[in-house]
Amino acid sequence: MNIFKLMILPGCLFLIILGFGLWVSKVGKPYNNVLFNIHKLIALGAVILTALRIFKLDPFITFPNLAIVLIALAVLCAIGMFATGAVMSIKDDVPKAALLVHRILPAIIFISVSISIYLIISEQLKTL
Repeated sequence: MNIFKLMILPGCLFLIILGFGLWVSKVGKPYNNVLFNIHKLIALGAVILTALRIFKLDPFITFPNLAIVLIALAVLCAIGMFATGAVMSIKDDVPKAALLVHRILPAIIFISVSISIYLIISEQLKTL
């Protein structure tokens, strides 16, 4: 199956997560529990779906070393997103560092996953 088709739904979920995150931040503290939980659950679902889609790739696909490193970076960033989100939801006064990290990590995830997909596709085109 084409990697683009596999990554359309996770990409759409990423945009939905961003939308709900902006909505939650606009509502302000204390966070609306319904919006916050929807944001959190969609994020968890997107992470799980993306992992399943990557593992669903053809077992004969060769992953370039840089793609593996970038995927690992994206995983670490996703863990950081959940951690900073938890800190922001617990504290009454949101630490500025947690907020900054929570805003920067999505860009790092997007860039690293995009470059990984590009590297995987370009590696496959070389073998054709």
